[in-house]
Amino acid sequence: MSAAPAPCNDPAAHLKLGWTRKLKWDNVVSITSISGSDWADRLENAQQRLRAKGGGVVYFPSGRYVFTDSISLSDGIILRGDLTAGTANVKENAYKPPTEFEFPRFTPSLSGDGTSIETAFKGIYLEDPATASNCGIVDININRGHIHLGQSEGYRAGSNRIVFGCLLRNAAVAEPGVPDLSIGQKPWQRFTKWHWAAVSVKTYENALLANNRLAPSDESYLMKGYVIKARDTKIGTKEFDVWFDYDFRPGLECNDACIGAPGGNEPSGTPETHPWGFRKGIVICDNYIYSTGRNAIEFTGDGTVCARNTIRFKNNIWRQTVRGFKQSSGSSTTDTRAVQMRGWRWVVEDNDYEVYRNWAADHKYHINDGEGLMHENHCNAHIRDSRLTGNRGNAYLSLYKTGGIDGLLIEGNDVSVDRGMAIFVDADHSSSHRGYCRNVKIINNKTVGGILIRGNPAANNLIADNENSGVPAGLKNQANARLEGNKGYEPQS
Repeated sequence: MSAAPAPCNDPAAHLKLGWTRKLKWDNVVSITSISGSDWADRLENAQQRLRAKGGGVVYFPSGRYVFTDSISLSDGIILRGDLTAGTANVKENAYKPPTEFEFPRFTPSLSGDGTSIETAFKGIYLEDPATASNCGIVDININRGHIHLGQSEGYRAGSNRIVFGCLLRNAAVAEPGVPDLSIGQKPWQRFTKWHWAAVSVKTYENALLANNRLAPSDESYLMKGYVIKARDTKIGTKEFDVWFDYDFRPGLECNDACIGAPGGNEPSGTPETHPWGFRKGIVICDNYIYSTGRNAIEFTGDGTVCARNTIRFKNNIWRQTVRGFKQSSGSSTTDTRAVQMRGWRWVVEDNDYEVYRNWAADHKYHINDGEGLMHENHCNAHIRDSRLTGNRGNAYLSLYKTGGIDGLLIEGNDVSVDRGMAIFVDADHSSSHRGYCRNVKIINNKTVGGILIRGNPAANNLIADNENSGVPAGLKNQANARLEGNKGYEPQS
């Protein structure tokens, strides 16, 4: 292992968050100075030493560290690797922190009972999610492992959690419900777990997910003869060739939670009804996320900042099933979005995204979803004092049936879609269940596609100085917005 001096600076100092500089960066123990039977044993001994001093950093010099099981992280402990050699730009393919954690590889057996999922799919967890604070992972290259800094029952969680400068690949968890033998699935079938992100952080207050790279995986594998329930109940089941896809999972997630009624219904969440959905101090910035489906970024909070992230979905994916059990159709849902926002006062700015919908099993229709930046009513709050600024992408800005909007700035975005609306702001649940829409500004955006605003009662809304390229696109003003200086749009009722 390298004998380079251990870093003891705050890697996020340039973000000026305040709380990160208070972490114990200068209280460092090198893992190479700790005895133990293997790296896991040495890590536990290092954490024990730091716990006695109120916390600090376990430093892993450049090199490869093999773990056979998940890591349990203690209160006050940060795992830190060497400073990145070569490029420090996570948006470049060459980004590779020289400190590597390697977890067990899943070696599939496509016959008999298959390989137990207990042999792999490990990660980094918290010893006590309810209380662990001032902890995280910095500058580590993680292969076959995920990061899950979670919470306990009752949404109890510690504060000040950081995931910074990490590279993850082959980061997924297997769905424990697959195979379902009752529907005729073969015992060796496996599928990616739907809601388990590569990086998941829950926090009572303050979280930073920054400068991380989720790279394309290289261990996905094809399962021929995968059994799923057919859409036609007379047929019963069908067999397809289905991939176990390590990149078909949420990317970065922070405090994601249901904070309101299901889509199209009230009541929506408030700090009084869902206090865990309005926690503060969340920053998700400067990450690179590769995905084949699901939300690249998802968050719930009050005042969350999601900025300067690069998101790339793979195009032309054929998804025969979305959860591993049933044949997909055009009405199936994969939750494929660049960013899903929940809560109040979020700021989503200067993100660059490419989103593509997956093909359904018949390969004739695309599966539902495929939004760019989306705040929808489902399990959500109304929109309050939020901003979408300077984003660039190929899928629409979707403020979808929100139930109510009071304060929304959409400015300086560059959005191109192949059909329909590039900017969709709809406060109404339905024609009979209207949503208030006030203090909305849609200004100085460039689009290929139209603009819609809808809601009632409506007040103080403005659509100004937007420019559509190519053929004229629709501009639907159903919220009494003032129109000024827009180019390339045709008014529609």
